[in-house]
Amino acid sequence: MTDHDNSKDDKAPKTVSIDVNDITRTVPKGKITFDDLVKLAFGPNANPADGYRISYDRGHGNASGKLKPGGSIEAVDGMDFTVTGTGQS
Repeated sequence: MTDHDNSKDDKAPKTVSIDVNDITRTVPKGKITFDDLVKLAFGPNANPADGYRISYDRGHGNASGKLKPGGSIEAVDGMDFTVTGTGQS
């Protein structure tokens, strides 16, 4: 049996705040996928295969760009994502 000091749980997941379509969301620090962002923007039943575009600003090093289907990016605190439907699948 070991003693653990639970007041300092270094294994607790760290989070970052991001904006998805102007709504602030708290997500685990690390990579976030195209599919995750579609579901954050349009709900858990959204199907990423239905056709979406994702652009981002304020990424690592203040980067901006587009995220392709199947892709992922490191979520940075304060990052801004815009997810729009293309009407194509």
